[in-house]
Amino acid sequence: MIKIDRININGADAEGIFIQNPGGHANMIVIQCKKGYLMCGYLNMATAEKLEDVAVLVGGADFEAVLANPIKGMTPAAAALGVKEGMTGAEAAAVLNA
Repeated sequence: MIKIDRININGADAEGIFIQNPGGHANMIVIQCKKGYLMCGYLNMATAEKLEDVAVLVGGADFEAVLANPIKGMTPAAAALGVKEGMTGAEAAAVLNA
């Protein structure tokens, strides 16, 4: 199942893409913001860095968890915009939506 939702994060819209994998495997989640995206561990941080994407790695099984959990990593491009270690997904999304 693929679900695409409009998500309001601190008054700014983002687009959430949720892919539920069959057989009980982990879900694939991306939250697209104005300047970059939050991604789950299924997506490759090394590739995001190589492509100079503004990307933030966050774990979670659904949109709410991704926004509530602390970030696990970021590309240099995301750091240059102000994303910092210790932020939650929602705090990083706010930076990417500014």
